[in-house]
Amino acid sequence: MALEDIPRLGCGRSIDRIWATIDRPPTAHEEHCKQCQTARTRLQRLGEATRLLRESDLHDPALKPRPGIENAIMDVARTEVRRGSSILLRSADNGTTEISEQALGSLIRVAAAAIPGVYSRRCRIEIRSGTASLAGEDHPSGTTGTATNDGPRLIVNLWVAAARGIIIPRTMEALRQEIRNALPAGVGIGAGTVNITVEDLYDV
Repeated sequence: MALEDIPRLGCGRSIDRIWATIDRPPTAHEEHCKQCQTARTRLQRLGEATRLLRESDLHDPALKPRPGIENAIMDVARTEVRRGSSILLRSADNGTTEISEQALGSLIRVAAAAIPGVYSRRCRIEIRSGTASLAGEDHPSGTTGTATNDGPRLIVNLWVAAARGIIIPRTMEALRQEIRNALPAGVGIGAGTVNITVEDLYDV
């Protein structure tokens, strides 16, 4: 089957689809999805700002929008909507260091791409304090349930499609380990829990 590579929110909904139906009432999914609600609010503000700008330009012949302005605006909108919430990495007297959920998601997808037979789809990231572990949290072999530092710890929820013929449990464990290695190396945060859901199979 063909696998799409289009801008999506963490819930899997296409940003372009939300924009195309922004003037209609929200769907049942959008009414209960925080990410879709935030995206709709931001895109509605963008639409109103665009409308006011268009009306202003129509009444002022000296103002001519350059070609491609709509595509440029949509590129910015997609980036802002997909960036998601920021996660605090470090805080000091001279400032803070943060990273967006979008950037973390990109890092996780790069890790997934290193595993043959896996295609990453949706990714949702949560964060908790690293001062204590919760019951049921998974840990790499040889570690205990006690956090080794006081920094933040991530909960990664990743949905993937798997190639037919691979050994899914073994491949998903390899993917889980790849993510555990990639996050500390890339941003210095340990992945406390990595939940992987195989939701589809595809032909290589």
